[in-house]
Amino acid sequence: MINFLNNFCFLATNTNTNHQSYNVPWFLYAILIAVLVVYAFIEFVHTKHDHKISLKEATIWSVIYIVSALLFAVPIFIFIGKQAGAEYLAAWAMEKALSLDNLFIIGIIFTSFKVPLKLERRMLNYGIAGAIIFRLIFIFAGFTLLKTFAWVSIIFGIIIMLACIKNFKNAVAGEDTEEMVITEKRVWKMITKLLPIHHKFDGHKFITKINGKHMLTMMGAIIILIELTDIIFAVDSVPAVLAISPDFFIAFSSNIFAILGLRALFFVYQSVSEKFWAIEWGLTGILAWISFKMIVAPDYLPFGIKWIGLHIPVALSLSILGVLFAASISASLFIKNPNSKSN
Repeated sequence: MINFLNNFCFLATNTNTNHQSYNVPWFLYAILIAVLVVYAFIEFVHTKHDHKISLKEATIWSVIYIVSALLFAVPIFIFIGKQAGAEYLAAWAMEKALSLDNLFIIGIIFTSFKVPLKLERRMLNYGIAGAIIFRLIFIFAGFTLLKTFAWVSIIFGIIIMLACIKNFKNAVAGEDTEEMVITEKRVWKMITKLLPIHHKFDGHKFITKINGKHMLTMMGAIIILIELTDIIFAVDSVPAVLAISPDFFIAFSSNIFAILGLRALFFVYQSVSEKFWAIEWGLTGILAWISFKMIVAPDYLPFGIKWIGLHIPVALSLSILGVLFAASISASLFIKNPNSKSN
């Protein structure tokens, strides 16, 4: 019993030796909060009058959000350091790329339920607000676990490997070849089973009253579906981002800037998704590398069992991620999509 307790104490105090926390100046937190406030104000003004988002408008806003994310890297490089800046950019690019699958599913949801085009922006904003809250919770939980129990990175690595396998299957088959009926998915069936739903839109209302009974409108039900979908994707993306940078501020701020641009990116992605077909292959390689990195990192398993303890240099890891990203984008631009419907 004494040996067991000693081993348990060793387990509880065995922190991640590869963990790197930075001394983040207070004004960087202030800038991040200011960005969120400005974003909320912009979207509040724009959603006063629902309208269909044009490709030109979406492209302009996508560029603005991408430039904003890149500009935020400047004070990180200056006031925290080069490694922190590189981790921020890599984590931001990773989250941005992983979000493409999420956008693909959201597009199917909107099509399946015939969401009016003028309501798409408003519904995406609700989804983004929920995503920010859930990412904060997920990243904080993951950060705390990794800081306390180094071996948790093995579990995260396995989760990422499963996502890698799924990504590989999608890349081989081509996502568009997979017909997806949202109403037959378990998540939607669970929502309809647990909550009373009026299968019609009622302006901007989440809840309506039918025959004296309060029910969710289609808008309310679809927003819940989008939030649950994002939580499912966060299970893959949060461990991947924490593998790039286990620092809470870097992980969260990179997620914030990636998520804020999703609304505009959604409308652009609808038009150019087939063009950047090789990103799916690049993500597969990136997820495989990150999975390997996380699985081999811990020095010990629970109860003091010796593990691999291979700590890959951050510069090498970030270089590999950069090469895979660049290769996938270059392939998309210069090689024709083998799964293109025009072939």
